Amino acid sequence: MSDWAEAAVPLVAEFEGCAKLGKDGLVYPYLDKLAKPPVWTRAYGRTYGISKDSPPISKDEAKLELQEGLARYAAECVKLAPELANRPECLAAVASWAWNCGVGAFRVSRLRRAINEGRWRDASEFIRRPRTAGGVELRGLARRRDTEALLFAKGVVEAGGAD
Repeated sequence: MSDWAEAAVPLVAEFEGCAKLGKDGLVYPYLDKLAKPPVWTRAYGRTYGISKDSPPISKDEAKLELQEGLARYAAECVKLAPELANRPECLAAVASWAWNCGVGAFRVSRLRRAINEGRWRDASEFIRRPRTAGGVELRGLARRRDTEALLFAKGVVEAGGAD
C-alpha cells in the first residue's frame, strides 16, 4: 500500500465502520437515511454502484473494496488538485473527506480551491467542514473532520509549511 493509503484506509475504516454484518458473516447493503437524499451503501461507506439488490460480500472483500475505492477517489482528487500528489498525508485526509462527501463535493469545494491556490493554512480549516448530517452536527462526524484536519496539517508541515 502507498504512503497515503497507509493513513487513509484505517482512518476511513474507523469512522465508517463495516455496517450491516449479517449472522452469516456477510456484509449487506443498507439505505443510509442520514444522507440527503438517502443512498444505498455497503460495508465501509461505499455508495457508487450499490443498490438494494447488490450482493452481500465478505469482510475481506469489504476491506478490498474500501482500498480500491479509496485509490479511485484519491486519483480523482489528485486530478482536481495536483499538488496533493506531493503531500501523502494531505492526500490521505482529502481522500477520506471525499469518500464521505463525494468527489463532486471536492470539485466545487473551498478546500480544493485553497489547495490549488497554495493556501494550505486555509485548506487546513476548510477540511473541517461539513460537520453535519441532516442539518445536525454529529459528534462522530466532527471527530472525523478533526482527525482529517490533523492529518492534513501534518502533511502541510512535513512539506515545508503553509502559504
